[in-house]
Amino acid sequence: MLSTSSQSRLLDCPIQTPVSQGCISSASLFSYSASDFIYDLRNPLSNDNEDCSKFEDILISRWEDAEKCNLLNYDLNCMYKLLEGEFNFSVQLNVERGEKRRKPMHFRALREPFSNLRWNFTKLKEDEILLYLQRKDHLLTSDTSDYHVVAVNASPLARGHSLLLPCINCCIPQVLSEVAVRLATDIMLLVRDSSFHVLFNSLLALASINHLHLHLLTWPYDSDLINRRCEHLVDNVYVVKRPIWFAYAFVIQLTGSEQYEKFIMSIARCADYLSTHEVAHNVFFSRAQPLRTSGAIQSEDKTNVLPQLVTAYIFPRVAVVGAKPVKSFGPASLELSGCLTAYTYQFFDTVTEEGVLRTIDEEATLPDSRFNQICSELKQVLSGKMLVEHSTANKIEPLSSPELEELRDSFQTFEMHSPRRFFPADDQQFTFEEKGKPTNTNPGTSL
Repeated sequence: MLSTSSQSRLLDCPIQTPVSQGCISSASLFSYSASDFIYDLRNPLSNDNEDCSKFEDILISRWEDAEKCNLLNYDLNCMYKLLEGEFNFSVQLNVERGEKRRKPMHFRALREPFSNLRWNFTKLKEDEILLYLQRKDHLLTSDTSDYHVVAVNASPLARGHSLLLPCINCCIPQVLSEVAVRLATDIMLLVRDSSFHVLFNSLLALASINHLHLHLLTWPYDSDLINRRCEHLVDNVYVVKRPIWFAYAFVIQLTGSEQYEKFIMSIARCADYLSTHEVAHNVFFSRAQPLRTSGAIQSEDKTNVLPQLVTAYIFPRVAVVGAKPVKSFGPASLELSGCLTAYTYQFFDTVTEEGVLRTIDEEATLPDSRFNQICSELKQVLSGKMLVEHSTANKIEPLSSPELEELRDSFQTFEMHSPRRFFPADDQQFTFEEKGKPTNTNPGTSL
């Protein structure tokens, strides 16, 4: 059950909390609107002086309750260090994550169809669901039966590490959609902590599960990427090139409320182009100083006076076909932003910037000619001179031997639950008439 302090915080938040007899009460509905958004952390336009927003407060409270109920695979006991060098890498030692996280899946294509035979987030236990999200002033999707979930990450990188699951009931594959970008942006705007990030990894870019999800977490050290000089590409899209940063990235920044829709659509169109053209990619949402195209290669805001704006970094990269190997570290969205997780003490103790750059060059870096081609085509797409041609949906191919082995292993851990479990009988808002998709019986409610 929630502690007294947690219950008092719940009363102060826009939350509806159904009654439950479990270790954690049934997942709460967090409602928000654009009036809650903080576009510049230096100028929050709010009368309160709280360090945490209402969203952060309830998320951490629910995550800590999940921790008390032993829903995590391990207790967080991490060490950190900074690497000497040009890019100011920070490294976390997290041996348990390397040993106890879910076995990675094997993927063969960037737009691989969703398969209900493989592990997906409809298999989550009730207590792993922390929040349902509802935007009061804007329908996130045209279908009011869609619902959006924040769930605990059972193998966390940091306190509060959770998963954002847009339209969880629709069983969407791991392709970054406009709705996912909108939810990621909204959450970034709801959080006061400048160390908070939203991460996305596409298939073939170290995503573990082919069911649409993004990571929500904090990291104790700033990525030096936010201090780097950019080049303008087209409209509100910029690029960071090598050697200014060690990985190529498209950069899009949200400068104010009037740019909200344009920011979301630019990210969605970039991601759509990359996935349609089978370019693996990682996305890193952060707070950053205003983008600049002149001056020093690296310039840190040491006086803490520049605006802190929501900024998205999109990394096109070399595809990783097959299951993720368990090794010292894997270059996904956090790593390409300069924040590494080491899975062995030996690697943590001996890692150098030179070694990290060598691994990233070998496993993630696109050739210069390929990145320049992507820039040229993306510029045409964003300026309306080139259409993105979507191929027809891939058919689900027969499972390969590694996938059959994965499926056999997963059957030993599946706990089949009806989606009804999320809603007590007295508070039931859905009827499950279609397989895997609830129907909202209250048209005025959007989850």
